[in-house]
Amino acid sequence: MGRVLDFYYDLVSPYSYLAYRETVRVCEKNGAELALHPVLLGAVHKLSGNHAPIETPAKGRYQMRDIRRWAGRFGLAMDFPRPFPFRTVTTMRAAVYCESVGKLRGFTDEGFRLYWEEGGYPEGLKGDEAGPVSEICRRIGLDAEEVLAAASSDRVKEGLKERTGAAVERGVFGTPTFFVGDEMFWGNDRLLFVEEALRRP
Repeated sequence: MGRVLDFYYDLVSPYSYLAYRETVRVCEKNGAELALHPVLLGAVHKLSGNHAPIETPAKGRYQMRDIRRWAGRFGLAMDFPRPFPFRTVTTMRAAVYCESVGKLRGFTDEGFRLYWEEGGYPEGLKGDEAGPVSEICRRIGLDAEEVLAAASSDRVKEGLKERTGAAVERGVFGTPTFFVGDEMFWGNDRLLFVEEALRRP
């Protein structure tokens, strides 16, 4: 295996969804290792002083059209969540736990698929995440009750908090963010530059 591509993401992020499978393809094509880094996007915004695009109405309207353009470009099925954004605090804590049992890749695969292609996302910021998290767990062969219990533990809560803080310290201010070594790239539209970085000697 060659270089490592660090991928920082939250399942609530539409641009992370757009980037994910392309990132997998780029790594496979270039013999790179994909390192997944789940974070909590809302906390990233708060800690970095950034704001979600949807907080600016004109930018939010543009973003909806832009996301659909990219989905068409990448040939991705997409069922845009309504309402949006939706809650992913428990989901991303579950992702942290899944990493500890070697299931993060599967959790991420099925999470993006369920939330962005199949309409299985939580219903808004007050939505219950137990249902969708349980479905993801069923698909990857994990006990949902065990995962949800772990996601509510202090250890896993602190784990996600620490990961998110470390991401911001590294320079992350939104998702998706990529690193090849110390070089940072933000946004699904930077994958061309990511691939160039992976190919450098």
